[in-house]
Amino acid sequence: MNFEGLYYALPLPPHKNYDEAIELTNKILQIKRAEPFKILSSTANTHIPISVAREIKKNLSLKAGEGSTRIVLFYQMEKMLAASADALLKLIEEPPKDTVIILIAERPESLLPTIQSRAQKVRLGRVPEGALMDYLTERYELPGVKAKLLSRISQGSLGRAIDMIDTSEQEDSSRRAVGFLLFKSLLMEPSLNVVSRMTDMLSSRDRGEADDLLDLWQSLIRDCTYYAITGSEDEVINVDFILELQKLADYFTDPQLASQMVENIRMTLADLRRNVHIQGALIALALRLKSNVSGYQRH
Repeated sequence: MNFEGLYYALPLPPHKNYDEAIELTNKILQIKRAEPFKILSSTANTHIPISVAREIKKNLSLKAGEGSTRIVLFYQMEKMLAASADALLKLIEEPPKDTVIILIAERPESLLPTIQSRAQKVRLGRVPEGALMDYLTERYELPGVKAKLLSRISQGSLGRAIDMIDTSEQEDSSRRAVGFLLFKSLLMEPSLNVVSRMTDMLSSRDRGEADDLLDLWQSLIRDCTYYAITGSEDEVINVDFILELQKLADYFTDPQLASQMVENIRMTLADLRRNVHIQGALIALALRLKSNVSGYQRH
């Protein structure tokens, strides 16, 4: 990870100058060296700095050494502001000779369409549950039951599973309990109660919390629909909520409800990456989801 032709652009918290950006980047790289699968946290106000991208662009304008190939890695490219990404469009469209540019994004659909159209897409599959469990038990010495739970709720993402280990069990359990309570209220309570709960329980500034909540809701919708259709627990993700999921599955006998709700969540996730007001976006989503559920109850 230390050869001359390798360049990184990573999402960083606010900083004063380019030298501080380099210092922050080196700290992040140390974390990734210790655990390559760790996901950088999205809870802070982080962006890929345009100053770093411009410095990379400047270095690439120089002729590469004879026989060498330069690699440029933009990690979590969706965290580069649209105006900054647009400024790099020509570099991405026409990389210098002997240069490979790699854009990594968890949600590539959130990138500028002009960038998407110029990139060759490589989709990485989810880690099989058995392999994920083996990694967690061998490297982190987790008991089998906990490794299985993290393997399920991380939905094949080793980085997410590792983050759940790093988070204190009490904090992680509390967040999941709040997210599940809000999900139940979407299905069972009047709209005013839903809005009140959202306002009381969620931060208006923590985008990472919002992302985690919507990821949880998507997996709960998937679990309820799966159980409603199959009556089986075999592939339920959120096994810690299984008894209540069995009851909530009655709302999801029509798979179209799940499709509508997931699409609304997907659009809100995209909006959150455009720095919209977090709490306002979540409340608007909750009302749309409540409308979806009410529509199918009337059927």
